[in-house]
Amino acid sequence: MASKRKERKPRNGLEWQIVHHLTALGADFDYESEVLAYTSPVRGGVCHECGGKCVKNRKYTPDFIVDRIDGSKVYIESKGRFPSADRSKMRDVQRAHPNKDIRMVFERSSKARMKENAEWCDKNGFYCHFGPEIPAEWVL
Repeated sequence: MASKRKERKPRNGLEWQIVHHLTALGADFDYESEVLAYTSPVRGGVCHECGGKCVKNRKYTPDFIVDRIDGSKVYIESKGRFPSADRSKMRDVQRAHPNKDIRMVFERSSKARMKENAEWCDKNGFYCHFGPEIPAEWVL
């Protein structure tokens, strides 16, 4: 019986370039095939019962999931722009899934923007790379 799940296709040029590069590397990968649950704080939200902070249940779908030769997985999120809302989301996802290897691939842009994104990733514990060429050591 055929799966009812619709096969997803990359939505932008960077994602298509990553697909082509991962294929050229011979990587075993899926596109948007897994959903990770996480919570994010509600700004100004306070629980009326306990006085603690309120959170909202959310779902995150990584762009790419690479199955490495050693059996581990690498979750790759590709970004052209990286606004503060996406930064907060990625921190919340990482907090909810500390044992998952989540990495960022950014579209090449100005040196200042690339430096800013690299510094954010370093500060928040994410590996990152610029351009669609995924480093071979990420997938092997």
